[in-house]
Amino acid sequence: MKEKMPDWCIKDLKLERDLILTNDIDSLMSSILLEVMTNYLWRINYFYDFTSIYRANKTKSATIGVDAAFTKNVRTFDNHYTIHNKASANMNRIKGIGIHNYCEKYPFSTLMLIMAYYDIPLPKTQIGKEIILATDSAFKGFYTTNKRFKQIYIDWLEDMGYTCLIDILNQRDKDYFYKLQDDYGLNEKIEIDEQGYLHTKINFKDIQPHFDFKIGLPQQRFIYIQTFQTDAHKVGVKPIPSKDKLISLAYTYKDWVCYTYKDDEEQGAD
Repeated sequence: MKEKMPDWCIKDLKLERDLILTNDIDSLMSSILLEVMTNYLWRINYFYDFTSIYRANKTKSATIGVDAAFTKNVRTFDNHYTIHNKASANMNRIKGIGIHNYCEKYPFSTLMLIMAYYDIPLPKTQIGKEIILATDSAFKGFYTTNKRFKQIYIDWLEDMGYTCLIDILNQRDKDYFYKLQDDYGLNEKIEIDEQGYLHTKINFKDIQPHFDFKIGLPQQRFIYIQTFQTDAHKVGVKPIPSKDKLISLAYTYKDWVCYTYKDDEEQGAD
């Protein structure tokens, strides 16, 4: 896996980079981990909620998306099946996943991708490991009743070095993980208020004891830059905007696509 990832994943580690945070726990924990791992050479400086983008400070640093299927040639860590972007650290791109083999796509979170790539140990506590599995519903594929799909999931656990999680998955069931998501607010979105500050109902207080890095929202104010158009529809119902207009795109199901794009008439901040 490592040798097929984009060169920037290693080459940029000692360079200042601006991270683009999106609106969920997967992106947040991934971004915080990347900040800590790089001794804060990489810092959260943008917030992207798939409709608008905001920036905390003007810098000259290149950007890195975190849990966003950016198109074009934008550096990003991502776990979605999307259109080709050679700068994307994305296991689906590396494995050649397409519509024809969509059922074999990467089934885990962006957080688990980053931890595997950079050899970051799993949390010491079982609850910590379960929170990792509950992030972005990474547990779901294990509980499918389809034997072939379950084996694909187990194969991915092996490929990513996560076979140690099989015992936990066997001990629990999907309802346990859904309750865990509710208890810790793992499906709550991150939102931005009119003053530019981030808010969420994610239960950081109860999550924190299971991780050895500080978890919470960035406290800086984010300034609005621009709003984009969004759409979601069944594949083939209507044309997808050209790649030069797309900002991000993800196939959330084999026959369903969601995307953000730039309209020629859109205006940004004054």
